[in-house]
Amino acid sequence: MSEFLHVSLRSRNRDRTSEWYQKNLGFEESRRGTTGIGTQTAVLVLPGNNTYIEVSDRVKLGSDFDIPDQAITLQFSEPDLAAAQARLQANGATIVSGGPDQGYILAKDADGYQVEIVPGDAGQFKAFGIRTADPEQSARFYVDHFGFREERRETSVVGEQTIVLELPGNNTRLKLRRSPGEVSIPENLMHIALPVPDMARFREEMTARGVGVDPDGDRMSWVLDPDGYELEMIAART
Repeated sequence: MSEFLHVSLRSRNRDRTSEWYQKNLGFEESRRGTTGIGTQTAVLVLPGNNTYIEVSDRVKLGSDFDIPDQAITLQFSEPDLAAAQARLQANGATIVSGGPDQGYILAKDADGYQVEIVPGDAGQFKAFGIRTADPEQSARFYVDHFGFREERRETSVVGEQTIVLELPGNNTRLKLRRSPGEVSIPENLMHIALPVPDMARFREEMTARGVGVDPDGDRMSWVLDPDGYELEMIAART
């Protein structure tokens, strides 16, 4: 596996969420649709990045949700933090902390997910961060079973120790941050999607390693990481 296909986030309003990422971070909506159960979805692409965001609105089906505090963070880079802050303010976005003088901006998107903007090249989806009860255990899980490798360890802009994982050839990292308390992730809140070259072989190998796999048709399987975050494994098209 050498791709980090997408991050899927549950949304309260597909159109509002899509607009937020387009106006504030330069995303483009590449397509939208409605699933067989009535979920409204949109695929949001940031030009030059090979990991995209998929928003999925189930609230209209009566399925609201809460986001555990600071459980999920999406990190992007911008060369001019002052301009980024002015854009967020002009668009009415919620800024939680930071600013150009602090070297970062922490905001909330339309649904309350944390969005961190740091200095760097324009329009880069730098990382997807999750809180974990045991970062060492989670890092081993992703490295041993899903082709990630540890790139570095760092202290975040808010002073947290973080393990940064990468998939070779992909420009979006996975950041693991220790949770100050128990990690409890609501079902279907989010997932990350990864490709699988051979689904039957993948299922056999995971089962042999003692990793639970929930088949979903011929081309898809679901796996839970040590903290209950969902991984959507998708058979790569040949």
